[in-house]
This record gives sequence, C-alpha cells and structure tokens, in this order.
Amino acid sequence: MTSISPASPASLVLPPANGSIDVVGVDLAFPTRDRGVLPVLDGIDLRVAGGGIVALIGPNGCGKSTLLRVIAGLLAPQVGRVTLDGAAITAPDPGICLVFQEPRLLPWRSAADNITYPLELAGWSVERRRARLRELTDLVDLDPGVVGNRPAELSGGTRQRVALARALALQPRVLLLDEPFSALDALSRERFDLELLRLWERAATTIVLVTHSIAEAILVADRVVVLSPRPGRVVADIPVDLPRPRSIADLDGAVVSRTAREVRAALGEPMAVPV
Repeated sequence: MTSISPASPASLVLPPANGSIDVVGVDLAFPTRDRGVLPVLDGIDLRVAGGGIVALIGPNGCGKSTLLRVIAGLLAPQVGRVTLDGAAITAPDPGICLVFQEPRLLPWRSAADNITYPLELAGWSVERRRARLRELTDLVDLDPGVVGNRPAELSGGTRQRVALARALALQPRVLLLDEPFSALDALSRERFDLELLRLWERAATTIVLVTHSIAEAILVADRVVVLSPRPGRVVADIPVDLPRPRSIADLDGAVVSRTAREVRAALGEPMAVPV
C-alpha cells in the first residue's frame, strides 16, 4: 500500500477515477432487545457504473438508508461484500461521501469553515483552503455573501448547499444522498434536482440517491432500483430512457408516465383510484 505523506496535503485529493460500486449478496440484520435479530437487507445485489446515477426507492423501513451506510463503510454486512472500483469497502472510504437528510453542519462554525473542514483535517494551508472554497461555492451555486454566516442564519436550502459543498471538498468518486431535499417545498425540490444534475455534470461523480419521490427518481437517475418491504430485496431495476440534459418539462412526457407505472407496479401501488 502506498503511504501518503502528511507534508503533502495535495496528495490527499483523489485523482479522477471510475467510481463504480458493486454490492454483492449483502445481508444485514440488527440485534433486538430480546436478543433476537431484525433482518434489514436480504441478498442485495446492485451495480452502479462509474459516473452513473441510481435512485433507490421503496417503502419506509425497507433498508434504503441502511444500504447507503453499508456502501459508505459505516455498517458491515453479515454476508456479502461491497467494492469501490474493485477494492473492498471495509471501513469509511475517503472516496465515498454521504450527505444526510439533515445537513448536520457544525453550528459554531461559519458556512465557509464548515465547507473547508475536511480540507483543514487533511492539512491544507489557509491559502489552498480559500482557493478551494471559491471553487466549491461556484460548484454548488452558493451565494458568496453568506459564507461568513453560521448555519442558524441560513435557509434550509442554503444549509443543504453547504453540506453538498463540504461533501465534495476532497473530490469523492461516489456521492451518497439520503433524501437530501425532502424537507424542501415541491418547487424548491424540483429546482434542487436540476441543480444536482448540473453539479453531477461538472463534478463527474457517481451518485446513489435515496428518495420517496417517483418523479424525482425519474428526473435525476439513469435507473430506478426498487426495494421490497423489510427485509429489503431488489424487486426491480428500471432504466430511465430520458435523454440528457433534462428539464422539468420532461416529467410530462410519455416515457416518464410509462416508467412511473413500472415503478408503482414494482412498489405494489394501485394504478388508479376506484370510483
């Protein structure tokens, strides 16, 4: 294994890479208070090609967020394996960043200091952190006028931009998003979905997105992977045949309607309301 010299913080920035994720035969269960086990994931097989976007959708409690944590190396499966570009993930990997539903910013630090915190931990100089901050604020379209504000002084959408910028600070190969826009109103959510696509085009990062919104999954992803009720199993892997770049107007097309029907059928949802 090649060692990284702490005197060379630039070497901590990951070079461009494939970012392909392979989840093979993953089972995971949690212990219960009565000394039993609660199966959460069962035989999960999932491949995400480098640079692709996959949306995970399924009922509450089916293990979507748990699967993200397994991919991130935060949870170890009892059975199966996960790899990043062919290398086993057995612990948190700097090539994979997870963005939670809540921004989870440090309240005593400014937006700028939250964004550059990973760079500070990596030993970057003040000058290099400032330069990278300018790149990141531009990448996520963050108003430079608010970077000195603390999280409590920012809107919910701005806090999520800060969280995204922080996640991208060290150029991860994979970005895992756990319903990052669910707290936003419908119009803001659509706008953020389009901005996520713009960010993906510029950052060349593999994305796995957990969502409960069929429209969001279809607008953003190359594929929609549907999980069953707990224990989560892959019950459908549905391609999205929409050309890129995409717009909100695409959601009115026949391809989207057909894909949405397939997703609803896989979820076991009724196709129509009886009259």
